[in-house]
Amino acid sequence: MYCSQCNAPLETDAKFCTNCGAKVTDVQTKATASKTEATNDYVVQGKTIAKQYWSFLPNALAHPFTTSKQVTERDKINAIITIVLFSLLLPLYIYSSARVVMHGFMSPSFADIVIKPFFILIIFFALLIAVKFGVAKLMKADVSFMYVVTSFGSLMVLPTAIALATWVFALIGSITFSSILMLLAISLTSIASMATVFSLKTKAPATSKLDAVYGVVITYVAMGIILFIIGDSLLGNLLSEFQNNFYAPF
Repeated sequence: MYCSQCNAPLETDAKFCTNCGAKVTDVQTKATASKTEATNDYVVQGKTIAKQYWSFLPNALAHPFTTSKQVTERDKINAIITIVLFSLLLPLYIYSSARVVMHGFMSPSFADIVIKPFFILIIFFALLIAVKFGVAKLMKADVSFMYVVTSFGSLMVLPTAIALATWVFALIGSITFSSILMLLAISLTSIASMATVFSLKTKAPATSKLDAVYGVVITYVAMGIILFIIGDSLLGNLLSEFQNNFYAPF
């Protein structure tokens, strides 16, 4: 708590400021108490979310497809966290690998290699989920958009865990092994995308005319188009960054 007159720090139960002698008003005290309470609420909420996420991980890792069919409203935060983590870990792996390979010869830009691709990947997954939601509606599945997000996010737990291991191995300089792991993580992401469609099909009525296989085809065609558009921007950004770093010393 600080004095409203001279901004000097005050004791918790202070009645007067020891620096300027101004009286500490009840408004100041209440405002400080409110801020402290709000901070404590955020801390409690953060701990609750973290606890829920850690309890969500074992089932999602052991039984990803079963978990994707049994997700509830409370799992949506867990799914969103997983998708965001994967979107961050992929560019972090590229950045860490680049630093190891360059050996200090060039200094890759964190903003261009991590931050920008992170937001591009978030947009990619948002569009991909929108396509899956459209496929779900074509299959007449009675699901909401957030249900599709949650179902896909639960299937992304395994790729995200491998992506985390990939980044760790890149940090310690094991580029070859980390590259293999990243290819595995990306392959599992493709499988997760396919499995989501089959999971959504279980929510569709028996009279649904769109087969899950055709739902997968639609998803992959749309994913190819999205990757062509967004991937060109992503790769162009990375290549531009590496070229700038390569020619900078000269």
